[in-house]
Amino acid sequence: MHAWMQKDPRVFGKAGIMIQLRRAKINESVQILEFYKNIINTTNDEFNPKWNDDYPNLEFIENSISKGELYIYKTDGKIISSIVVNTDFDERYNGSNWIANAESDEIVVIHTFAIDPNCRGQGIGKEIVNTIKMHSLKNHKKTIRIDIINGNNGAESVFKHLGFEYVDTVEVFHDQVGLEKFHLYEFVLKWKMGF
Repeated sequence: MHAWMQKDPRVFGKAGIMIQLRRAKINESVQILEFYKNIINTTNDEFNPKWNDDYPNLEFIENSISKGELYIYKTDGKIISSIVVNTDFDERYNGSNWIANAESDEIVVIHTFAIDPNCRGQGIGKEIVNTIKMHSLKNHKKTIRIDIINGNNGAESVFKHLGFEYVDTVEVFHDQVGLEKFHLYEFVLKWKMGF
């Protein structure tokens, strides 16, 4: 089982509605790809992860599912949110002044986090991130990190609101988006146990 958590989390959202974030199944990969395509097609200037047909693609989704790293939240058979959570971090970010002095196995990393645009503002993202915080802490992780592509102002605002601190901006080349600036954020679990 993936080192990030020992069992699937259950999260209570607004009005006591239970949100179940669970590992995706391989037979859901096409539905997840369609979910991401919908995100790409409905992107606005505030929330712009600059994803495209190359990323996230079906191969990435299937690989993430097979590793047990892709989680989804569904209601009435519809995907509301998708997120990849693992311990894989781009080594090109190692020179940054991270707040936590953590070994690679003490770090949790969030990737390709998306929420259905029609469901934003309902507290779903907050509940999912709080679940990640809770399970990371239970599994003796020190910190949660995320990189946000330059221009995705909505995501930066959300993660700042959730207690993540800006660390650095790094310019790197990725095959999917070319040379881009990425803003690095961190939430140090050992310092903020009362999240």
